[in-house]
Amino acid sequence: MTEQSYIGQKIDSYTIESVVGRGSVAVVYRALTPTNKVVALKLFSPPPNGEEELLLTRFEREARTAASLDHPNIVSVLDTGQVDGRAYMVMPFATGETLDSRLRRKLKLTELASVEIAWQIADALAYAHRQGIIHRDVKPSNIMISPDDHAMLTDFGVAQAWDDPTLTKEGHIVGTPAYMAPEQAAQDRSVDHRADLYSLGVVLYRMSTGRLPFRGTTPQMLHAHIYEKPPTPSSVARVSAETEGIILRAMAKDPRSRYPDGEAMTQALARTSYHLRTRADNRSPWQNMMEWIRSRMYVA
Repeated sequence: MTEQSYIGQKIDSYTIESVVGRGSVAVVYRALTPTNKVVALKLFSPPPNGEEELLLTRFEREARTAASLDHPNIVSVLDTGQVDGRAYMVMPFATGETLDSRLRRKLKLTELASVEIAWQIADALAYAHRQGIIHRDVKPSNIMISPDDHAMLTDFGVAQAWDDPTLTKEGHIVGTPAYMAPEQAAQDRSVDHRADLYSLGVVLYRMSTGRLPFRGTTPQMLHAHIYEKPPTPSSVARVSAETEGIILRAMAKDPRSRYPDGEAMTQALARTSYHLRTRADNRSPWQNMMEWIRSRMYVA
């Protein structure tokens, strides 16, 4: 069946209403549960390139991985199944848009908004890393933003357990070149959680400056991530020393020079958020500190 032919039909107990998105290996539908609750149903639909088995394995890995994670900044999986021999997963229906869509509309975000989105994703990564899961494809199109700026990390399709090197086809680079850590670009088998922090540093660079640190063809970007220093963010846009320091540390070529873990990066982003808020309005540091404490109460 084509992606449009499911509209108005049922996939198991879910009534399909409309197509809301399409990725490289799946179609996302707006659907209704038997109790008329709106959900997102992601149906495996790979391109005809001869790698369906590998892509299906990754799709199923995404479902299992996401279903095992419980964090307010990670899109959860509610149900999984198969229809017409094609796997699907069901997720809460997220209002809002991807960070990629927002950046296409606005070019760049305010520094405060950039830091607070990065802070939420860093906390999500810290949680995933504690479960032994590396995302390996942190980028704007895998971050959902609600109208009230609640950020959620999605698409664990290439996520990998630290002790499981499977799902990486020999000679294939896993990830997205524009956001890829040097060790991923070099196809280093020792990639660990610090590669995700590098990618988040690139995302923060993109949000706060309006451009990527490296541009060009895929080979040019891979070479740059491995060998070249990025232009300092403050040379591209108006960025504070605190935010610039976070970006440059996260994007260090040597993983040992980055934040040791997601918790450390989360803390740095939270402190910077507090300082930016204090400077941005007339409230006292005490009032801002109380707001900062309240905002942290929802973070696991």
